Amino acid sequence: MHTIHRSAILLAALAAAIPAFAQSTDPRPAPSPEQAQKMAERMAERFKAADADHDGKLTLEEARAGLPMVARNFDKIDTGHAGSVTLEQVAAAAGQMRRNR
Repeated sequence: MHTIHRSAILLAALAAAIPAFAQSTDPRPAPSPEQAQKMAERMAERFKAADADHDGKLTLEEARAGLPMVARNFDKIDTGHAGSVTLEQVAAAAGQMRRNR
């Protein structure tokens, strides 16, 4: 799959999943599609910045340093117990958290 196509799919999935990271007691409405897209782009940028060795994955240490929400939920996100998580896994976990609310 081409990188641009893969990135577009990933950003769309992340945009749909972002609201799951909001507090459940938050009275604000879910973000609009445009806001969700911007949030997904920011999350992708933060993920990339936290990925210190640029391998496309975050270890627990990298998550602690750059994405504390991911670090707090690391064991739930790292379903394969690989010791690292991808942006795809983060998006999937966020989507699952949203569905569980």
